Amino acid sequence: MLAAFLLVVGVFLGVLIATATYATELGRIAAFLRGHDLHSNARVTVCAHAPGIAALIDAVNNALDRSTLERVDALREREGFQRDLAALSHDIRTPLAGARGYLQLAAEEADPEARNHQLGAAIGRIDSTTSLLDALFAYTRSADPDLSLEHDAVTLLPLAERALLAQYPAFEEHGWEPHLECTDNALAAWADAGALDRIMGNLLVNTLRYGSAAPKVRISPESADRVRITVENPVAKPEALDTGRLFDRFYQADSARGTAGSGLGLAVCKNLAEAMGATIDAHLAGNVLAIDLVLPRVPEQASHGGRS
Repeated sequence: MLAAFLLVVGVFLGVLIATATYATELGRIAAFLRGHDLHSNARVTVCAHAPGIAALIDAVNNALDRSTLERVDALREREGFQRDLAALSHDIRTPLAGARGYLQLAAEEADPEARNHQLGAAIGRIDSTTSLLDALFAYTRSADPDLSLEHDAVTLLPLAERALLAQYPAFEEHGWEPHLECTDNALAAWADAGALDRIMGNLLVNTLRYGSAAPKVRISPESADRVRITVENPVAKPEALDTGRLFDRFYQADSARGTAGSGLGLAVCKNLAEAMGATIDAHLAGNVLAIDLVLPRVPEQASHGGRS
């Protein structure tokens, strides 16, 4: 009987000690987390090697490490965005200052022809500013995490034809004749027609702005459930392009600095493509830059009656 009693007492004392140890350790961890400075690199340490405590502390420290990395990444993103906005604000102020100068000259100009010329130059500067602001607004909308797009069967050939026709006057100014190739006129994608229109428009504007010859647009099946749109054209200085950064916000190749544009058009393309479950990437082959948009494909029998 005495042995049994001592055994029970021993077990009870062991439970009490273990409970006290766990309570102490858990209380210490809770106190650490309550007073933890998010900017500190301090981590929880093991004071009692009770079963499970070490694993718990490892899990807490791993969570703290992830939180620190996320905070650092967010700070870098914010700093980068602020730098980009500073550069964009300069790009906006420059044409506005030019417009103001031309307006002042026009106000003091007695010759009607010279005044009209100066007013036209001022309008051109204002239009440039409007384009930059439109690009920034489009990027802001495309980057909205709550962006909701309507997916429908979109026939790709007529969509590409419309996009090319919309830019045809600009192509004529360059003396370019774009080439459109489609292996199957009925090819369709599950996509938002408006978003896809925007992507195609931005890609063609990019060829006009930075290309050195007429673009080619090819539409072809990628696989049984994917379809590919490729927009390609030669560029004057392929060595100045970093295709890994081409879709980054505000990215402009060194050779493009000082040209019109915000560096947001391709970033908008990427955001909209991802929102539709599509992929978009770029590669260089010699001096030819090719951008590939791969979209979910609509089976031929389901594409009839879809949007075009």
